[in-house]
Amino acid sequence: MFHSSLSFIIIFFLFFFLIPHHNCSHDLSVSRHHPNPKHWPAGVDLVNTTCELCANASAAFQYSFCASSLQRLPITRIASFQGLAIVAMELAMENASETVQKIADMMNKGSFDHHGMAWLGDCMETYSHSVSALLNAIGAFMGKHYVIANAWMLQVTKGIRRCEVRFSRRGREASPLNKHNYDVLRLSDVVLCIIQFLEPT
Repeated sequence: MFHSSLSFIIIFFLFFFLIPHHNCSHDLSVSRHHPNPKHWPAGVDLVNTTCELCANASAAFQYSFCASSLQRLPITRIASFQGLAIVAMELAMENASETVQKIADMMNKGSFDHHGMAWLGDCMETYSHSVSALLNAIGAFMGKHYVIANAWMLQVTKGIRRCEVRFSRRGREASPLNKHNYDVLRLSDVVLCIIQFLEPT
């Protein structure tokens, strides 16, 4: 009986104190090749390192889009990991604003039937709301209210996906706003990825 109790105590000690445990509460994990962004050394290639980090965290993340979109910007606009998210939100907002004008032009041409015109009108409203949501997301992010910023960004992606689906359900090969929708969604992915690494754990 004594030996049995002693064996249990030894096993208990080994399991809880000597065997390393891993925290699995987060779906997004940082590869050992990509240290926590908060501890990246000065001079690191922020764009490529961030895009690689996000691509490693999610198979759906588009590394090539991330790198090509952000590398075109002046280095002075990308001074930090957080700065990348702000730049991505600004780019998404510029894209959304341009899309509102593009939709207005398409509607003025009258090349769509009444169903198409109605869906374009819905997409215009969605993009108008997205501009406001992105402004709110930037404000929340700059105030370090990352959970709130995340909620605003999810609202943007939900609306843009709904806009895309409206045309695909109609049997078209692709939405006439496909490129604009894609760009805003991919830029939103960059922001959402960065926020996950900044949210308190």
